[in-house]
Amino acid sequence: MSAVFDAYDLHVERLVDFYRRINTVITYPDGMTTSLGIIYWGRDEHLEAIERAIPRLRDHGALRFKDIGQAISTPARARKLYEQTGISQEILRILKHDLELWLPQSVSLDRFAWFQNHREDMNTLLRLGMDTQLAIISAGQTPSHREQLALHLNRDGATTDEIVKLCDYYRTGANMVHIRAKIYYEMGMDTWQKWSASSSEVIIARFREYIQENHLEGQRLIPWPKEVRNGIEWAKMHVEIYAVQW
Repeated sequence: MSAVFDAYDLHVERLVDFYRRINTVITYPDGMTTSLGIIYWGRDEHLEAIERAIPRLRDHGALRFKDIGQAISTPARARKLYEQTGISQEILRILKHDLELWLPQSVSLDRFAWFQNHREDMNTLLRLGMDTQLAIISAGQTPSHREQLALHLNRDGATTDEIVKLCDYYRTGANMVHIRAKIYYEMGMDTWQKWSASSSEVIIARFREYIQENHLEGQRLIPWPKEVRNGIEWAKMHVEIYAVQW
């Protein structure tokens, strides 16, 4: 298992804190509110039941988020866990949905356009046992790690950094073909740290400049402030848990 995956594989005792964090309402000076939990199913009204479930999950060997996900990954497994623990099927459905969203999903390197266009580099990485974006991130987490990676690839430091940046940008395995995600990356918002340190005003202004410079004005591309603010808040949370050192 890669280091980036380990970082998200939180202890079962952190379930309640996780839900409290993502469901906390964030209020901005202009009155806009948002919450990281908009795509998750677990809500405050479920916390008591989730808290009661924690010792039962632990007693059945589900010590980390990934263990829970594996224990309920199929209807048959979920039913068995329900029968063994008495944890309600509603709570198990919520946990299955939410943990699948939270834990990073491995993406094969051949799904990245860069690697499709640089087959020799991809083949070298595959020979080294790095076949997903998570493996690349873990291998290139620090400058010294990337120096070693550059030697294996026979690439300069800037190119190696770009490879790791690209993989880190898609560490969750999501939004790989979304046009805005591609534009954000190309306009320079290419690390989680840059997102976590920025503001919606700055990002939207740069986005507008980028589409004008590249003659994309005819498309309804400009993101809404709430969308960008959600991205910034997500970046802050991701960087707290795992950050590539640039």
